[in-house]
Amino acid sequence: VRSHVGLSILRRLVRGTPPTSASTMPLCPRSKRGHDGSDVRAYPKAGEPYKKTDPDKFEQKLLADEAPRTSTLPYQSLVLPLAEAQQALEEAAKEKVPLDSELDAVESSSCGERDATVDHFSVCVVGAGAIGCHIAYVLHKAGNDVTLVARGENLKALQSEGLRMRIGGEDLPPVWIKATDCPEQVGHVDYVFLTMKVSGYDSTVAKMIQPLVGDHTTILPPTTSIPYWWFYKWQGQFENRRLNQVDPCDVLWGLMPPEKVVGFTMWLSAVQLGPGRAELRHVQRGYPLGELDGSSSKRVERLAAAFERGGIPAPRVPCIRSEIFIKSLNSLVFNVVAVLGDASNGTIADAPEAVEVLRTAMQECEVIAEALGLTIAQTAEGRIKQTLSARMHTMSMLHDLRIGKDLELRALWTSFEDLAGLIGVQLPLTKALVGVALLREAAERKQRAEASGGS
Repeated sequence: VRSHVGLSILRRLVRGTPPTSASTMPLCPRSKRGHDGSDVRAYPKAGEPYKKTDPDKFEQKLLADEAPRTSTLPYQSLVLPLAEAQQALEEAAKEKVPLDSELDAVESSSCGERDATVDHFSVCVVGAGAIGCHIAYVLHKAGNDVTLVARGENLKALQSEGLRMRIGGEDLPPVWIKATDCPEQVGHVDYVFLTMKVSGYDSTVAKMIQPLVGDHTTILPPTTSIPYWWFYKWQGQFENRRLNQVDPCDVLWGLMPPEKVVGFTMWLSAVQLGPGRAELRHVQRGYPLGELDGSSSKRVERLAAAFERGGIPAPRVPCIRSEIFIKSLNSLVFNVVAVLGDASNGTIADAPEAVEVLRTAMQECEVIAEALGLTIAQTAEGRIKQTLSARMHTMSMLHDLRIGKDLELRALWTSFEDLAGLIGVQLPLTKALVGVALLREAAERKQRAEASGGS
């Protein structure tokens, strides 16, 4: 196939399209796309950090980086006189030469090829939403043996059309990753990611993944709320205490023992575009990882290294609870205000009273962190400013409400309520906001049911 790569380059030169390497999946857009200017970040070259860019400079940034990313030769050195290029293509047309789309498929399949000098492992991602698809894509790209557990239309699309990602505004060629709805077919793996929403995460899921879990399996449960293992190996009076509302009867603790868990969270924005399709919109800190007791370990290091080989940051953090607490608090407060105001980030930013509600609720909940001795690296003011700078972004729960999906708000709030009750902290403002937001969800659900019954 590689003997035909030059012909693909000729085709693209005749069309005026810059050539791409046939041996690697692009990490960034090959050409300018229609960005809306919402919190634009450049997707980097391998090994480079993510960096936020000015929307007005984004186009120039891509053009400036194009040649080093797509070819080891200067673009001009590949340009042939148009007549010669056309003649070469006409001669090639007499042979059976792959089309560009076929070559794109070769590019796609090569992204998961293994380098014998690099540490590889097996991983199963349970849940094929936006985050699940992105994790599977990145770890597959790093050369690991990845399986997605999905169901329904997602599973059909993954099996028939491959995993399709959009990154930096560009639709990348499909990536063929194993997909199944039967964990028993997968067997024991090194890592299990549970990427479903917190509202869909319960003892049923924990039982379902047992065929994946062996003696040396590491489990990464959802951490967009305060997780069941929070006080495992805690230094102090709450050591190994349980969160009774989060994990009634210690079912999760028993099925997914905390000693098998690595904590992680996500600081990025990804959305599902359709079955088997997801878009990475922007990245902040990527996927922070950490042992629950703050120690360093091989299992954290090899996973973080794989994320980074796949092109995504994965900071190794000494206190993963601080990361999870701030991520969960941000999610709780921003989503509640967005749902109540039916407002995008820009609309919230333009309403000083709404910003004050955000600030007050965050400070109220941060008392929990202070009582537990957790470090909060960024002030509430700083987090508000950073989040609302993505003015066109719509919070995930507001998006779910608009399309008729159940919110994960109750499960998220319950985890904070559980923690606050255990240490004796009151959260009156946050509780009131959550109560009204849940009322709106119930009212919307009732209206949809009545409308469906009436039709």
